[in-house]
Amino acid sequence: MAELLTFHHIGIACRDIAKTSAFYQSMGYIVHPVIPDPLQHVNVCFMEKEGAPRVELLEPLDEQSPVLRTLDAVGVSPYHTCYEVKDIQEAIAQLRRQRFMLVNGPVPACALENRNIAFMFNKNSGLIELVEAFK
Repeated sequence: MAELLTFHHIGIACRDIAKTSAFYQSMGYIVHPVIPDPLQHVNVCFMEKEGAPRVELLEPLDEQSPVLRTLDAVGVSPYHTCYEVKDIQEAIAQLRRQRFMLVNGPVPACALENRNIAFMFNKNSGLIELVEAFK
């Protein structure tokens, strides 16, 4: 499994990207432009800092946003861990064999140059996102 998944980013649910990103900027992160993703019902902002994990802020775009449940329950919080995969269908199949449930996808992601993504959940591992590598 280790050769299948390559760490990509940590997704963090927040109510206000501008307010939450200010903290990361104060730690030296470079904040990229906000990208609306109407298919996922979120605004997305990636932040990067050399030697640190890439961070993705997810702000609800509307009342159908999947991050609202997390925000209502615990406030600003880590939401998912994302892994890049060579073949998203193969990764989904292997994770299903490990008792992960497909929650959403595969669908194209605006913030990831329309590469396919999928979300999977396992009660012992939480929510993970898969993003298909460039071919």
